Amino acid sequence: MRRYNFDSSAIPFDPARPPVSDDAVPLPPPRTSYDEVPYESHPYPQAHPSRLAAVATLFGLTPPAVETARVLELGCAAGGHLIPMAAAFPSATFVGVDLSARQIADGRDQVTRLGLTNIELRHASILDVDDSYGSFDYVLCHGVFSWVPAPVQEKILAVCARHLSPHGIGYVSYNTYPGWHMRGMIRDMMRFHAAKFAAPAERTRQARALLDFLAESAKPGTELYPALLKKELEAVRHQADHYLFHEHLEEVNEPLYFHQFVDRAGAHGLRYLGEARVATMLPGPLGPDVEKALKLLATDQVQTEQYLDFLRNRTFRETLVVHARNVPSWQIRPEPVGRLHIASGAAPVGTESPDVRSDAVVQYRGPSGVTLSTARPLLKAAMAVLADAWPATVPFAELLTQSRERCGSTEGGENDARGLAAGLVDSYLGSDLIELHGVPVVAQRVAGERPVAFGPARVRAAQNRPIPTVRHELARLPDLERRLLPLLDGTRDRAALTEVLAGEVATGRLQLERDGRPLHDPTEVRATLTAILDQALAGLARQALLVG
Repeated sequence: MRRYNFDSSAIPFDPARPPVSDDAVPLPPPRTSYDEVPYESHPYPQAHPSRLAAVATLFGLTPPAVETARVLELGCAAGGHLIPMAAAFPSATFVGVDLSARQIADGRDQVTRLGLTNIELRHASILDVDDSYGSFDYVLCHGVFSWVPAPVQEKILAVCARHLSPHGIGYVSYNTYPGWHMRGMIRDMMRFHAAKFAAPAERTRQARALLDFLAESAKPGTELYPALLKKELEAVRHQADHYLFHEHLEEVNEPLYFHQFVDRAGAHGLRYLGEARVATMLPGPLGPDVEKALKLLATDQVQTEQYLDFLRNRTFRETLVVHARNVPSWQIRPEPVGRLHIASGAAPVGTESPDVRSDAVVQYRGPSGVTLSTARPLLKAAMAVLADAWPATVPFAELLTQSRERCGSTEGGENDARGLAAGLVDSYLGSDLIELHGVPVVAQRVAGERPVAFGPARVRAAQNRPIPTVRHELARLPDLERRLLPLLDGTRDRAALTEVLAGEVATGRLQLERDGRPLHDPTEVRATLTAILDQALAGLARQALLVG
């Protein structure tokens, strides 16, 4: 996570230098640890303004239009979160701020390669954000708050209060107690050991060695401590080097309790809206007895969620805030779903074509493996419509119309709309089977004659870096699809694509096999590529990487 160093001693004293006047050009920010160890910058789907707008809509508010929004990200790193959004929403405006010159330079290079004109990445401190920045409809701050000193934390909240438009939404993620008490203990152990070494790479390597030693030595038995230690170690030891270094070896990492964050936000005139992942606001699988007890213990939503954090040993939150005059209703009603766009990557279990006209129970499995069963024809028909549209979204009104046609519903428009909306909300709150979006996700399901891939995906694939999708997620691709993706700029048909890929095989940059045997013969290579090219393009379409 990103930390900012505001040590003025980093600027050397020069007695010959004249005094700096108030209107002089400010000195560049000092070099940071993120210049030495860049943080891998990528999209966070839960922090996309479209998802945040959906949460606000569910809670009875009217969020700003995402397509034309002004979006500010504090601690944007190399713009991995902002750049794909700028490419997807050309009528919106995006500003990113980060203290790492190296990461800003990397992000600006990506912006130039894509030819984007609606995004600006600024090498500056969060403390430098002033009235000249203007107002924003969405202020995003992921992976920064807990990793900066208290004055910067207060500035983050002040920026949300001062720069959010009247109905704007702020997103701030942070580490929380009680879960971070145990994880913080492991962080202290790593920092104690790594402090003996200077180079970031060696500090990270030594921290990993200590984790491995502790994991092998902590043998769970009858004692509670080894079991807790083992569980936390497994959660930490397999993290990427850049994450391990900045999350656990940086000087500052200050978790806080959820209620403390809400109080501090309130002091800036901000109100708690909810969490980016709404399901975490509810008792869920804890059961009706817990829910009953919470009603006795807690007097409001904030207290309820704080008790839930105690029960779940929560370590991380992604909290949304609005101006205090905007009052959300946490009694979720189905009606607001009518203004949203729906998506589902779930598939029926045990059958490809369930009977949507009967009352037979059908089970659906989501991307994470969570399952949901329903016998309701209208909801089963909706799942079929969403499966046909995946990875794109379907507006609720269209989903209702198509679902009624598929299941032959004769109940009536109003009852159908309410019933379908309620079923979708229940699935959204209880699993990952249903997604709600404030704006459409538009993705090509079938590759065109001259296929076109999402711009940021093409650029990142060519650099062998994590690949963002139109759905604002990261794609995981086999070698052939990764080699194919940068070629999809709309200038090549399938014959031309085959020729380029055949050249990649000839130079050894791409390997093809048939029946476990490497292919080298040019004729055989072209024949194989011709046979599998459409399959590869279909795979890219399923991961929301094609726009034409």
